[in-house]
Amino acid sequence: MIIEAGIHQIWPGFDLQIASELHFTSGLTHLQGPNGVGKSSFLTQLLLPRLVKNPAYYCLYFEQQMQLQITAVKAYAALMKPRVQVEGEADAVDFLLQDLLRSYEAEPRPSLVLMDESLHAERIKAFLDENIPDYSLVFSSHGELFPSARSIVFKPLSSSRSLVDAPAN
Repeated sequence: MIIEAGIHQIWPGFDLQIASELHFTSGLTHLQGPNGVGKSSFLTQLLLPRLVKNPAYYCLYFEQQMQLQITAVKAYAALMKPRVQVEGEADAVDFLLQDLLRSYEAEPRPSLVLMDESLHAERIKAFLDENIPDYSLVFSSHGELFPSARSIVFKPLSSSRSLVDAPAN
């Protein structure tokens, strides 16, 4: 998956200036920067829509605030897997990971997992390491979760634009 260099409008009055082409291949990618510079918007407005349209990849997205995602997973589980109980965030994470694994086992293909400040980051990574050989985990966090991750740095240029750069690691 590639995001082209250039100016990408996120919403009217705010855009991201991507300094160079961004490649999302196997491994870990850490989106870094202060609050409000567009990390979550990058995931939801640029990367996620491209992944959803690309059948070459499995895509799994863990929202920063999972309340609505939990409700959706509960509803899906009630209809499709009535014996599976989804009570909270941890259950929803487990359900989504197991669903990814079922799909991957039926038809292996690269998997891109997007994670926006998840409380379950270590567990998600451990599951992927153990079960999905060809995955890319793109995550935002305020701390250094996984030291081996390559960095993409978000810096505010103004109230209407942030610079997105991937320094050489």
